[in-house]
Amino acid sequence: MQMKKIVSLLCVALAFCLIAGNVFAAGKKEAGNTVYVFGPTPDHGWTGSAARFAEEKIAQLNAAGGKYNYVFRSAGNPDDQIKQIEAMLAESKKPAGVVIQASDNMVQAAVEQIANADIPLILFDRLLDGTSPLIRQKMLIAMSADNYAIGAGAAYYMVQKGLTPGEAIWELPGDNSAVSVERGTGFREFLTGKRPFNDDQGRAHTIPADKKWTDAQVSSAITSSQVANWSRDNAKTYFESYIAGKTPQTMAKWLWTMDDEFVMGILELLQTPAKAAENAVFESTVKVITGCGGLTALYDVMGRTKATAGNQLYQPDGVAIMSPTCRPGFFVDAIQFMDDALNGKDITVHFTDKAAKRFHEPPHLVDTASWAANKNNPSWRGFD
Repeated sequence: MQMKKIVSLLCVALAFCLIAGNVFAAGKKEAGNTVYVFGPTPDHGWTGSAARFAEEKIAQLNAAGGKYNYVFRSAGNPDDQIKQIEAMLAESKKPAGVVIQASDNMVQAAVEQIANADIPLILFDRLLDGTSPLIRQKMLIAMSADNYAIGAGAAYYMVQKGLTPGEAIWELPGDNSAVSVERGTGFREFLTGKRPFNDDQGRAHTIPADKKWTDAQVSSAITSSQVANWSRDNAKTYFESYIAGKTPQTMAKWLWTMDDEFVMGILELLQTPAKAAENAVFESTVKVITGCGGLTALYDVMGRTKATAGNQLYQPDGVAIMSPTCRPGFFVDAIQFMDDALNGKDITVHFTDKAAKRFHEPPHLVDTASWAANKNNPSWRGFD
């Protein structure tokens, strides 16, 4: 009887050791050769265009027959992306690396699991390093558009077109996220001379001394709308409210909006017969309206005159449309940086902020003239 108990205890102990060993092995998985790239559904908009660039890059890398196999996982919402990450982490081998454009801050905990597993990690566009010390510590690099430069570029362009200190500006923000806050900060800090505009050619542009604004002028002259949440329809609604009852004497000459969709919505609103009076005020008063992003439809508008547009949207006479645009194709750079890192190359040379391990993609300023000169440049490719 005693012998049976001893045998039973030994069996239990052995089973425990096997279970513990399996758990330990799961925590110390062997790394495979698969690199996962997580991004949005490649359907429309800037993010959709970025995803299409990523798919093209992955096809090229896999066709080249390198050491690593690249797999793209697209998701239409944060829940789907979290499930994709969980499924990846449950595989028998660790991925060789992960490049991710997070759907939302909701994905942070899942990305922290990637970081905690010591999987090489690169963040693209929607970054979580600002809210997660673990991710910031473990990531190789975080890559995003230089949103400060986008705002500064819009202000720089307006100054080039004649904006003087204290003139009225109407602002239409994108949302309440860091993206919009940084763009608004860059805009204001260029006007006050606290920040240069750094363009995509590596040149720094500062505001002339006689064009600098005071903080008081910035506070009093910029009228900010409620956020439009990146919606063309919301842009129509808020601009319709702003322009109601305006005259050339009370209408702002300078319209600072944060998205190309906003400009399209405003033009759609104004170029309807019911808004003929408001459109007349707009065309006779406004000097510049800015968007942001690189929407092909807006580039098409820039190329059409009122006389030849027919029933299409057109660029109103005397009103300059400008879109400060960061190329969605720099998702390709994120994937290449991962391939370089896995093959022993030093990607820290790409840091624009070494302390934060960040790379900032500078914008180019697209208006009618610059688009005509650069439309065959792949980096200036628009999106649908």
